[in-house]
Amino acid sequence: IIIIIMSIFIKTNKKELMMAVESIENQEKTNLDLLIQIDGPVTNNVYDFIVNYEAKGSIANVKISISEECRGLAYSMNNLILKNFNQYEYFARHDSDDYSSSKRILNQIKFLEDNKEVDIVGTAFRSFNPSNNKLMHDSFFPTNHAAIAKRFAYSTPIAHATVIFRKSFFLKAGLYNPNHKTLAEDSRLWYAGFYMNCIFANIPEVLYFVSFNSKSYIRRSNIKQIIVIYKIRLRYIFNKKLGIIAFIKASLEFLLRLLLSVFVNLKLNFITSK
Repeated sequence: IIIIIMSIFIKTNKKELMMAVESIENQEKTNLDLLIQIDGPVTNNVYDFIVNYEAKGSIANVKISISEECRGLAYSMNNLILKNFNQYEYFARHDSDDYSSSKRILNQIKFLEDNKEVDIVGTAFRSFNPSNNKLMHDSFFPTNHAAIAKRFAYSTPIAHATVIFRKSFFLKAGLYNPNHKTLAEDSRLWYAGFYMNCIFANIPEVLYFVSFNSKSYIRRSNIKQIIVIYKIRLRYIFNKKLGIIAFIKASLEFLLRLLLSVFVNLKLNFITSK
């Protein structure tokens, strides 16, 4: 049995959560357990939905963990992984406001079964507007480890919400760094994975759908987060001796994100001051 690990918090929307869970129920030819971390207070309708939910479809069991205060995504993932580490071989990520293709888990598990050396596999994704469910653009990533490792020096090489981890990934790289204030838990984990010689892969197929709206731009415009990610990439470049071209690419991407962040924040301040 595979497990899906999901965290919900005060901003979790019941309608979006129901869509996410329904997409998990509809996974083809798969039995899985759904593990949910309630990370601090949530709205009453979200809480009622979760605690009264009965497993159906591809979901064999539901397990709920609760933390009294919001501790962040990294803490939630670590808690779910550690509590269930001996029971499962595969750990699949899923955000509460996204949904999966019905073939997602089947295809990723088949890939891992066919490629025993791979420790983690992601997929391409398609973004959508949650207000009207309109599909937007597709995002694809490098498929083989060498290309993924090269991309990490200056850009996102694998989409966090799409991944399935083999247990071996955590045995090699350890768990998430639970410093949620910088929102860079995935970049820190990828750095540890590359450093400890984990093997990465991506399937070049859209198997996941990511909620994306104006608030998504704001979350990605956290200047502290941008600086932290840049520092992680510089450390990676120097440790792997990737050279001046990788350094230039990383610096250009950092400056571009910084400028966009300043623009978004200025525009937001202008709107709120009106």
